[in-house]
Parts: sequence; C-alpha cells; structure tokens
Amino acid sequence: MTDSAKHSAPGPYLGFALQPVRLCYHLLSCPETASVSIEHLDDVAVHYADGTTLLEQSKSALSHNALADWSKDLWKTVANWVADAQNGTINCKAAYYQIYVTPIKTGKISTRFHEAKNAADVMALTADVTNKLKLRKSLPDCIDHVNVFLNADEAIRRAIVINMRVVSAHDDPIEALRELLKPTTPANVLDQICASAIGIAQEQANKLLREKKQALVSASEFRKQFHAFVQKNNLPGLLTSFAEEPPSAEVQYLFSSRPCFVQQLDLIQTPPDQQMRAVSDYLRTRATKTEWATRGAVYEGSFDEWDQGLLRHYNSIRSEVAEVHSEKPEASRGRITYNQCTRIQQALEGREVPLHFCHGSFNVLADQQLLGWHPRYKDLLR
Repeated sequence: MTDSAKHSAPGPYLGFALQPVRLCYHLLSCPETASVSIEHLDDVAVHYADGTTLLEQSKSALSHNALADWSKDLWKTVANWVADAQNGTINCKAAYYQIYVTPIKTGKISTRFHEAKNAADVMALTADVTNKLKLRKSLPDCIDHVNVFLNADEAIRRAIVINMRVVSAHDDPIEALRELLKPTTPANVLDQICASAIGIAQEQANKLLREKKQALVSASEFRKQFHAFVQKNNLPGLLTSFAEEPPSAEVQYLFSSRPCFVQQLDLIQTPPDQQMRAVSDYLRTRATKTEWATRGAVYEGSFDEWDQGLLRHYNSIRSEVAEVHSEKPEASRGRITYNQCTRIQQALEGREVPLHFCHGSFNVLADQQLLGWHPRYKDLLR
C-alpha cells in the first residue's frame, strides 16, 4: 500500500490531533487552485478546481489494526461512502476515496480495495468478501456495514472501489510533512516549521468556523501565509520590491490634494522638492506593502511590528531634538526630527528593505497622525 489520510482520536503529533495534520499535508501537496475542508464532506476533503473531490478518512490506530479484514473502522468508512453516494450527498463519479491509517497497518481485504483497478477486480473482491463471511463460524461485529457494501448498487460499489486508495505509510504522520518540507528547510528547525504550518492551517479553518462558514481553506491563501512565516523565521536577506517609481502625474495629483502627511510637511516648512519626494516614496511604499502581502513575502503581523519600531525611533529622536535644540523655532525642530527620521534604516523580519520604504513608512504614519513633525502638530492640524 502507498499514499496517505485521517483521525478519530488525538495523537501525539507535535501536540496536534491527526485531522489538522492531514489538513496541512493536503494544503501543501494539492494543486494551487484547490481547497481543503475539514469535517465537511469527510474528515478531510480536497476540492479540486475541475469539480472532483478527494474524500479522506483518517484513522489514528495506536492500539488496534484499523485495516484488519473485519475492522469496524474499515467497513464503517466504506459503508458511509456508499450511503453518501446513494442519498446524493456525494457524486461517486466525481469523487476519489482514501483511508489514511497511522501507524503502519496492513490487511488482506484492505489491500484488495487498494489494488482494485477495474470492474473485474471489484467483482472478484465482492465475491471474496462473501465467501470469507460464509467460512466464518460467527458473523463479525461489522456485519451491518459489510452488508451495506454487498447490497449496494453495482455502479456505486464499482465507482467507489475503483477510485479508493488505502494509505498507511508512516508510523508518524508528521513524517509526510517533513518529506515535503525537507528540501527547503534546515533540519534544526524542521519540526518547528511543521508545527507552525499545522497551526496556521488549523487557525484558518477555525477562523472560517467562527465566521459560521464552511471550513474550506484555500491552498493558495494558506501557502501565501505559510511562506511568509517561513521567510520571517528562516530566510534572512534582502526584501526586494517590484513596485516602480510612481508616474509624475500620480505624484502631482496626490500632492495637490494635500493629504495629512503633506500638511505635516507644510507645518515645518519643508521645500517643495522634498515634499514631492515624500509623496513619491509614500505611494511606492503603499504599493510595496500590497505587493509583499499579495505574494506572501512578509508574514501577517510583521507590518505592525515594523510600525512600532519606527515609532520608537521617532519618539527617541523627538525627545533628543527637544532637549538639544530647545532654543530653535518649532518648525526648525520639526525639520531636524523629520530629516533624522528619513535617515533611519530599519530591518523588516531581519531583512534589509529598499531605501524608499523607511521614508515612505514614516509618512504613512504621519498621514494617520500616529506621529508628527511639528511639536504642536495635533493642535495645528485640527
């Protein structure tokens, strides 16, 4: 048997139950255009863009063999799939089925399910199950579930079995995640990254449930957030931006509308060319933030940390200017504060940022009146 799938009891999987682990695995391995749900159509389900679905039952079989020939786990799963197909909950012609069991278990009948590829295989499997039942001295506890399978419409039984896989390949289901992430993740942080990925996947599903929505997580959205997290914690270096210098007409238009940060520059009597540079960097910084967020280059929440860092620099500079240059006019003190802030170069997630980004970010904060250059900017801007 090869491949993967779910849970019924929590297991010691980096502190997570099996379902979130499998949710994360599928979000990392499915096509970018797919979504993955938890406890919706099945324990975990992958929803493909072409309308097909992979239904997965995940079994944590720490104390029993969930793939034994007369296992209730095995036959109840199959019976539920038959029932869903019969009542129209699932279109069996557009569904794939998977039982995932951990730790590694085997069984003769489950292997026959896994290996069936055509109608003849399904007929042979059905006959074999019937014959095995006749040879038993007593009926198994799972007989009601077995009968659901044996009495199912032939087309439904054939569709389910041909599209069914049994996966029991790891004693630890985290290993499937490790195999996906090993090529790009240092060994010393691999489990930490795995745990974070599972946590992000689980939180995205929980957030949807809190909003009274189906826990249907977009693979692309998950990967964007996960990749940003990995970059923050594992990939130092330079944050590059593809945001170009804004057109002069756009700069002039915003400048003419006199936004709050331009009014702040007026209060400290900065020259027009310096104000135009501020407008250009402001526009480019906003475009850069949008770009980084869209492609997952920066982890969610890092921009708040970034802003807090800039505000600490600003408050320190402002206090020093007030003490050292107390004899100077207020506008002069404001210009000194502003000019010193424009020379700040602060790292974001431990990575160097483009030159425009610090300057532009200070003006974004000034536009929100979270800081100001003139000592009495709050009174003067009323």
